[in-house]
Amino acid sequence: MVKNRKSLELIGIYTAIVIVVTGISLFFIKIDKTIISGFLIGYVFTVLKLFLIERIIMNSLKKNPEKAESYVKLHYFIRFLLTFLILLISFADSSINGYVVAVLFILLKPAAYIYGIFIKGSD
Repeated sequence: MVKNRKSLELIGIYTAIVIVVTGISLFFIKIDKTIISGFLIGYVFTVLKLFLIERIIMNSLKKNPEKAESYVKLHYFIRFLLTFLILLISFADSSINGYVVAVLFILLKPAAYIYGIFIKGSD
């Protein structure tokens, strides 16, 4: 569960970007069930990664610096490995559009930049 309002704001920005990109892509691609499944997997996994990042940060703040550093590095590797496995499965499985999953993973970067520029800058 998200305890931080800023995480919810970032998820909101990410969702808005995903909706805009999806709306634009409706003009260029034919929607089928592989694209829908890729969309669902990419979106859900990205939001879950955001929840995991928040949890890792909150837990690392409770540890001493040496343990916190190794804790964060381990969980960074786990998130990276899970992202790789999700992408590998989505490209290997014909019922999931791997390109859609990859695009949804990448769309988190612009959301973070927009959050940093507009939301965080206004505080």
